[in-house]
Parts: sequence; structure tokens; C-alpha cells
Amino acid sequence: MKKKDLYAVWGIIVSGITIAFIINLLLTYGNIIKTNLSNDSWLNFWGSYSSGIFAVVVGYLAIIYSNRNNEKAILQQEKLLIRQQNIKKLDEYNNCLKNNLALLNVVDVMGITVGIDHQNLSLSKSAICQMKGRIYTTDLQYRYVFEVDVQRQKTNLEKAYEECWIKARMGLSDLLDQELSFIERINQNRYDIQIKENNMHRKNILLDLSKQTPDVEKRKSLQQEIQEVNIELERLDRKIISYYDDVDKMTTSIKDFSLELNNTIKVLFDISLLLIKEKEAQFKLEK
Repeated sequence: MKKKDLYAVWGIIVSGITIAFIINLLLTYGNIIKTNLSNDSWLNFWGSYSSGIFAVVVGYLAIIYSNRNNEKAILQQEKLLIRQQNIKKLDEYNNCLKNNLALLNVVDVMGITVGIDHQNLSLSKSAICQMKGRIYTTDLQYRYVFEVDVQRQKTNLEKAYEECWIKARMGLSDLLDQELSFIERINQNRYDIQIKENNMHRKNILLDLSKQTPDVEKRKSLQQEIQEVNIELERLDRKIISYYDDVDKMTTSIKDFSLELNNTIKVLFDISLLLIKEKEAQFKLEK
């Protein structure tokens, strides 16, 4: 029982005794209050009066303790709600950071290039486009969970993570662009080979016609077409020959991009661990 409760109880008791004392004085001296009650009746009165004082004390204490219990229950519910909200927020932070790292899985990205189906390049292009779409959705989730665009005071770790995440996100996008260029080069080479075959077929037809035609002018015209086809074949041969050098350069470039991205991911992973610890400490202080 708190001191103020003791004061209130003693105040009720003292007030009751004082009132009883005054009534007793008024009855005893001066006949100010006239009554024909017997001693038994007065005994009953004082018994009821004492019971009333006791009832007031008990009622007061019951109301006080009831209100305090209700306040404690409300505070406990608020603390529980805050704790649940903090746990939910922490889970959102954890999932967001995990999703960011999962998106930046270099093995998955490199697997697109390694597992290219030369018979169906559209599948590989589709996989790259889907991953580029994931970059947008993952970044959108990160900006929402970490309130990146909200005007608030950010910690040094949050600032460091944001800078590193932007670098990693852009690095992944560049790497995917490199792979798209790689696929386009493969596709272009397949097209060049097909065009070369068509031109070879056309050249053979022109040669046969040139041998069979007796018309000199027409033969000259056919020879001119054959010369043009030869020029086109030479151009296609240069492109087809350069294909392997281009592929080697692109492959090297893709590896360099992936190594740089991998280094950025390692830094991002370390910052993620520190950031989670910071958030856990922050929520612990709020409990």
C-alpha cells in the first residue's frame, strides 16, 4: 500500500471518529440534539456507523486497487504490443537484408551465362529480364522497410549500407547488361552464319547461271552479282572469325564485373550483420 493510500484511509477513519465525537458531544451537553432512543438503539447506531466507516475504507481500497490493476494490465498490453511490433519490424529488416543478398547471388547470375541454351536464347534473355525486374522490386522493398525516402535522422551504418547497396545494385544491373550483350553477340553470330549459308547458296546458283547463259551482257551482270556476293561473304567471314575474340573479351569482362560485384557483396554482408545488431539494440531500448 502506498503512502497516499494510508493517508486517505487514516483520513477517512479520523473523519468518522471526529464526526462521531461531535455527535456524542451534542447529545451529552446542552441537549442540542433531543432524542428518545434507548441505549440498545444507540448501540446499533454506532455499530452501523462503524461498519459504514469500515465499508468506506474497504470500498476506497477496492476502487484504488482495481484502477491500478487495470492500469497495470493496460501497460502490460501496451508493452506486449510494442514488443510484438518491434519483433515484426526486426523480422522485416532481417527479411529485407536477406532478400537483398539473395538477389546479389553472383552464382545465380553467372549461371545464366554458363547455362546458355544456344538453341533457345530467348530463355536466357527472359531470365535476365526477370532478374532486372527483381532489382526494382527488391530495391522498392528496401526503400519502404528502411524508410530511405523519409526525412529522418539516419545512423552511420544505415548511410553506409545505403551507399553500398546502391553500388551493388548498379553493379548487378551492369553485369546483367554485359550478359545481355553476350547473348546478343551469340545470336548475331548465328544470324551471320545463316546469312552466309544463304549467300553461298545464292553464289552457287549465280555461278551455274553464268556458265549456262550464252548472253555476254547477262553473263557480265551475273559476274557483277557474284562479285557483290563475294564481298558480302568476306564481310561475314570477318564477323564470324571475330566472334570468338569477341566472346573471349565479353567473357573476361563478365568475370571482372562479377569479381567486383562479389567484393561489394562481401562488404554489404558485413554491414548487414552490424545493422541487424544495431536494430536489435535499438528495439531493446524501446521495450
